[in-house]
This record gives sequence, C-alpha cells and structure tokens, in this order.
Amino acid sequence: MEKFFTDIAVIGAGASGLVAAIAAVRYGAKKVTLIEKMPRVGKKILSTGNGRCNLSNTTISENDYSGDTQLLSYIAKEADNITEFFSSIGLLCRKDDSGRIYPYSMSATSVLDALRFSVQAGGAEVICDTTVNDILKTNGGFRIVCDDSEIIAKKIIMAAGGCAAPSLGSSGDGYTLCKKLGHSITKLYPALAPIRTQTELVKAVKGLRTPAVVSLISQGRTVCSEAGEVQFTDGALSGICIFNISAKACEYIGSGEISLDTAPDITDSELFSLIKSTSKIRSDLTCDELLTGLYHKRIGQAILKHAGIPLTTLCKDIKDKEISAITSKAKDWRFPIKAVSDWSLAQVTCGGIPADEVTDSFESTKAHGMYLCGEILNIQGKCGGYNLDWAWKSGYTAGKNAAVSLTERK
Repeated sequence: MEKFFTDIAVIGAGASGLVAAIAAVRYGAKKVTLIEKMPRVGKKILSTGNGRCNLSNTTISENDYSGDTQLLSYIAKEADNITEFFSSIGLLCRKDDSGRIYPYSMSATSVLDALRFSVQAGGAEVICDTTVNDILKTNGGFRIVCDDSEIIAKKIIMAAGGCAAPSLGSSGDGYTLCKKLGHSITKLYPALAPIRTQTELVKAVKGLRTPAVVSLISQGRTVCSEAGEVQFTDGALSGICIFNISAKACEYIGSGEISLDTAPDITDSELFSLIKSTSKIRSDLTCDELLTGLYHKRIGQAILKHAGIPLTTLCKDIKDKEISAITSKAKDWRFPIKAVSDWSLAQVTCGGIPADEVTDSFESTKAHGMYLCGEILNIQGKCGGYNLDWAWKSGYTAGKNAAVSLTERK
C-alpha cells in the first residue's frame, strides 16, 4: 500500500474544503493535500443557484440560521468579507436587488475555476476518486486509510459535507469517520427541500404557483412563517419559502400543518367584500369561475372545493356564510406535513456535529488536531447564499487555524 506524508489533509474538496486548503497555504502550511471521493472537485458548487452560484448575501445575521448558531461567532475576521476573499483569487462579484451575491459572470463554473486555480497556484495536492475508509489517531497526528494508500497527516480538516444531494458527493461519510473518533451526531434531517403532504390535496393544482405567506402550525401555534411563491408539485409543496421552513417542518411530521395565506396583501374583510362583489358581477356564471382573476383558475377551483362549495352552484346563489368559508380557506389553506422530501432533493443537512464538540478555532475536542467546517457541523441557513457563505467562512477559519497550529509550541 502506497504511503504519503502531508502537513494538512483536507477531507472533502467541496466549498468549505477548497477554501480551507487555500487558507492553510496562505497561513504557512508547506504541504496541503485535498482528498476527494468524486472524480472532480466542487461538483456540488456547480449546482448552486441554478447554476449561477448564489455565493453569499449582503444581509447575513444569526437570524438567518438555525442549529448551533454560536458557531458563527467563531469565524475569523479575515474571512468576514467573502467578496474580498473572492476578489483576492480573481473573481469579481455582483449583487442583485435582494442582496444576493453572485459571480459577475453569473456562472457557478467561474467560482469553481477561481477556487481550483488558487488551490493549484498555492501548491496544494489534489487527489480525486479516493475514498477515506478510516482515520486513526497517532502520536504525531493521523493515519488516513484509503483503498490503495495511506496518508500520514499532522493535521486534518474535515470538510466532507452532510447527507444532502448524495449524487453530488454528500453521503454522510464524514459523520461515520467522526463518530469513530469520538464525536456524537445530532439527529439529521433533509433541509431546503419540498414538504410532502396528502397527494389528493395538491393533485388538482400540480405544476402551478401562487404567492403566499407560509406558516408552520402545530397545536394551534405558529412555529414560523415565510413569504414567497409556493409551487404545487407531485404530492408536495415547494418553493424557496417552503424550503426555508423545511428544517423546522422535520420536527413536526405527523403533528404539524402548513398554512397558506394566498391573499397576503388583502385583509379578511376586504377579501370577503371582493368575493361578494364578484359573485354579483358574475351572477349567472357557475362558481367554478368565481375566483378566476384573483387566482389561476385551477387554484381558485381548488380553494372553492376545499371550502365545500360545489363548483356547479350559480354565483348569485352564494350566501354570506359560504363566502366566509371561501375567505377563511383562502387565508388559511391547510396541508398536513407527511414528510420532508428525501436526501436526493435536499440542498443541505439539518443537524450534525454539535458546537460543544469543537473549540472556537473549529478544532475537535474529541480528536486534537482535527478541524471541522461546513455542512458537517450542526448549523444551517435559509436560501439566499447563507449556506455557501457559512461554507466559505468556516472553511477559511479552519484552514487558517490548522496551519497556525503547526507552528505552535507543543
């Protein structure tokens, strides 16, 4: 079996791993080795932002994350401005009206290329198509066991990602390796994913979208809310606003509901008056046309059906009591939470290694000399560049601290 020696081994060459390698070299590590099980580095980066790579956001705060948010305070000052980092490796960025930051080219390929070029320029070695089967702690560091080789490393940066999107390389391998080294793992859920509900409730509106305020309701209490565009899919609700509450929804499977306010800019009384007025204007038409114009025809018909209104009833025969039922359904359309879609449709992992098992330098408290970053830790952000921002910044911080530790007195 071939044996290699390195100062720092970075396990996982995704977003956090690539930046960790760049930072490690910047802070003096002479030999850095990136180990990636996929044929190429950064495959998941190419899928982000619909291929445009929404790499950060101008309005980042602790409120944009869930899990162990205290981890955000561990970020090194040098990593705080991510656009400056990307400028330093030759990538120009731009922001849109919502504060989302993209590469100026609006191409994720540009982001990955800039990272690859910087890794190459720094002299870090990249080993692809290599699976790490085991990590053994030694007196001088770590022995990393792969299929046909062993890598002896003074320090390790664990950047193996979570379980989301396994086809892109995230299959939970890092959790298994960390468990062997003494770490615990919180319960893992797929996040930033569609929320599955009763198929018959969305079958008639499959393929359609509507703006709404989306609320997660459990036992009469609103757990959280998001505004945006809801997409009705095959047995599920989707869209960015749904994704942003999917992590919380995992905690309420079978006991929670998604409520849609499909007329968020109209009060209940205003909507009642509007529907009543329309019923008079369309008095000789059947109710299947009552909400046409306010909603897509099929969405309007679904609201009427779920409110218990026969579509064949003439509009002029609608009573105030029935209009109240329609109004209530439009403002509070309920969908039981059956599940959150599986890992193949998830963008990130909810859960991971808890904050109390790393120091404020992201060093493991269970295996001294191993640093952790990115999705493997128990923190996750909402859509809009927040998760990639965490990956870059935590990777940079872990890389810096691992390199600096090489020169510390023992």
